[in-house]
Amino acid sequence: MAGSLNKRAKRGPRPAAAPTPQQSDSGPKFFELSSETDGDALKLKTSDISANPFNDRDLGDVTQLAESIAKDGLLQDIVVMHASAFTKHYPEEAERITTKYVIAFGERRWRAHQHIGKEEISAVLRNDVAPKIRRVLFVENFHRKQLSPIEEARRFHTLHTKDGMSYREIVEELSLGGPNHVARRLELLKLPPALQDIVGTDDGPGVTLARNILAQLAEPEEQVRAWELIRDEGLTLKQAVDRIHNADPVPQGNTPAPVEEPAPAAVPQGNTTDVPAPRTTGDAPKSAAAKPKTTASGTAADRDTVERNHASADRDQACRQLVADSSKLTPAQHAALMGRTLLAPMQQGPARTRAHRWLRDAGTAVFDISDTDSYFEAVLSSGQAELVNRVALATAVAAGEVRARDGRRQWDKTDAEHVRLLIDTTGYVPETAWERAQLDKYGVPVPDAGAPDPEPIH
Repeated sequence: MAGSLNKRAKRGPRPAAAPTPQQSDSGPKFFELSSETDGDALKLKTSDISANPFNDRDLGDVTQLAESIAKDGLLQDIVVMHASAFTKHYPEEAERITTKYVIAFGERRWRAHQHIGKEEISAVLRNDVAPKIRRVLFVENFHRKQLSPIEEARRFHTLHTKDGMSYREIVEELSLGGPNHVARRLELLKLPPALQDIVGTDDGPGVTLARNILAQLAEPEEQVRAWELIRDEGLTLKQAVDRIHNADPVPQGNTPAPVEEPAPAAVPQGNTTDVPAPRTTGDAPKSAAAKPKTTASGTAADRDTVERNHASADRDQACRQLVADSSKLTPAQHAALMGRTLLAPMQQGPARTRAHRWLRDAGTAVFDISDTDSYFEAVLSSGQAELVNRVALATAVAAGEVRARDGRRQWDKTDAEHVRLLIDTTGYVPETAWERAQLDKYGVPVPDAGAPDPEPIH
């Protein structure tokens, strides 16, 4: 900073010239100090300076800095702008500026002076930074403060629309991976406010899921409803979209044959039933055996769907237990898990999101980053082999669970092996008849509900 100041700044501080008031019919009154020019070193009252509205950095505790200044003095002057120069470029912020000067750089040093009761501070005038101060402060603070995805999107939007920066310029200025990062973030601004406020948080969808919701549903109400179905019922996005688009959805993972209309005498007059009307087109079912039985509690397919959802909820707890203590896996189990993950079709986005949530809930995520994509980038860049292995294992377990809970498909041996791993390592006991039948089909021994948990494997 010192090298960029003109020679006038090197002559030492001088008293500020007497201000000449400038009245305006509306808005705050500013004082134009015509005898002060860029590069001048000034001695200013701390009360004559306003904080910069664009500096949203967490300033933290300034006590230690204040003690250092009290002992050794200010080692680097702060940088200020005339209020009139600042509000010329940012008139929307005029009401927040009620003093003669606005800080450009050095707010912590200014607040430390206030903390110890110092009434004056050394400053350098730099009106030339006013046109770009919003951009400069955002760039300076971007990597210091962990912004949420939607906060990033709003900042990128401001840089693009108000500061005229292209996506590529934003990427270069912030050292991001590529212009797609900016474009992907800006897509989030199309979300309804209810989703914007929670995207990337523990209570909301990850960035990838939010963008996929946008791509598949046009109406804001449908987008919010899709997230509620995914969150509350554990549906995949496709299942949620199908539920929204179909008033009478087919139960997950099943395509039941049509049900014949009962005889009219069996239906009391004045009442309605949930039984579909008879088919008017196409061939009739070949045999009665092909039709699911209808009972007071619904079809057999309905019961299977309910039990499948219950089993998913039970397994989630076992998966969390395994992720929290991955030392339970033997080398053979670890190798088999990774093999299944690499060879079986994998929904990477949902698996990463679920693994990220499990790690954060277990307190083993290391990085306090709410956005899943940003978290995985931080892990890969960390150089911490143990952390990388932990996150990879959590993602592999999550991939198996996402696959097993997908109601659009029938289970196969890979799903059964996923549950076998939970049984062997966490003592998981399948409670539902549906899941026990699936495991029996693929030769996985099912422990009794009352059996004690297996001894931990060391």
